Amino acid sequence: MAVLRTVNVAVVGAGGAAQVVHLPILKRLGNVNIAGIVDTNVSKARTISERFEIGFVAPTLDELADRAPFDAVLICSPTSEHESGVLSALAHGAHVMCERPLVGDSESARRLIDAAAEAGRELMVANNLRYRFDLRAIKHFVANGEAGSVHHIRSNWLNRRSRRPRRGWRRDPSLAGGGALMDLGAQALDVLLWILNYPVVERLCAKLHGEGDVETSAVVHLALAGGTSASVEVTWELIDERDRHSVVVLGDRGSAYSYPLQLLTETESGVMDVTPPIDRPPAELYTDSYRQEWGDFLRHVRGEEPHGPQEEQVRLIEVLEACYLSAREGHEVGL
Repeated sequence: MAVLRTVNVAVVGAGGAAQVVHLPILKRLGNVNIAGIVDTNVSKARTISERFEIGFVAPTLDELADRAPFDAVLICSPTSEHESGVLSALAHGAHVMCERPLVGDSESARRLIDAAAEAGRELMVANNLRYRFDLRAIKHFVANGEAGSVHHIRSNWLNRRSRRPRRGWRRDPSLAGGGALMDLGAQALDVLLWILNYPVVERLCAKLHGEGDVETSAVVHLALAGGTSASVEVTWELIDERDRHSVVVLGDRGSAYSYPLQLLTETESGVMDVTPPIDRPPAELYTDSYRQEWGDFLRHVRGEEPHGPQEEQVRLIEVLEACYLSAREGHEVGL
């Protein structure tokens, strides 16, 4: 059995995503070394490096490169800094995983996709919901035709008000590019389109809610090529005892529901439940999706599996741009 080479990963951005999700997973993965943490707040980065026993801290990727070699870079900085971070990583010959959304505008997304292709390096957006067991089961269910012709799909991500970002860069449109729609909607939209193999969005209508600099809730209705309709609801303001996240697929031969997973298809003898067993609680499914995501990325980095340019991410940003345009102008827009 071949021994996997160790991949040295630099982490850019020492915020919540790095601390809560990525660093704990990277520390547990075999054949991975965390080369260092990059953050302009060096004191904060040093505290985190001590907690996770990481040897090097630097304010820029250039300075880290002088002290610790790296093969890959994880970008966890504010959205406005993603483009410069990705380009810097590519300039150092590194593969890149970038937290979602990739950037705030489609022109920048196209530049990054092209730059990664020209450099011959992987650029992967961290859409971890694609790696959830239940959502992969729904995608497989639809692809196998067990739902028949899909006439509607809905995706929502509803976070309790007690968990909303009350301060920090996510409340600053110049840093985040938007509010709840950019934060939660980017992934809710991505997983909806991914389940259907990214059909063309023909037109959409969006409504944003909330006072302040950014929206705290958003609702989007989409018309997809082939006649399928879709809807997305996201909020930081849910009044509930728990967060609620779900995907629903309605077809002429079956239906699918996540959280909890249920797959129903029509047969000659009636409706059949074809839901596969899940041996993990929902919270573990979410954490496991990040582990699966990292496993996939590392296989690409080691050259074990081709990944290719992420053209879908350009289309996703175009859809988000259209959502904000529709909300500003108060009417449906075409793409």
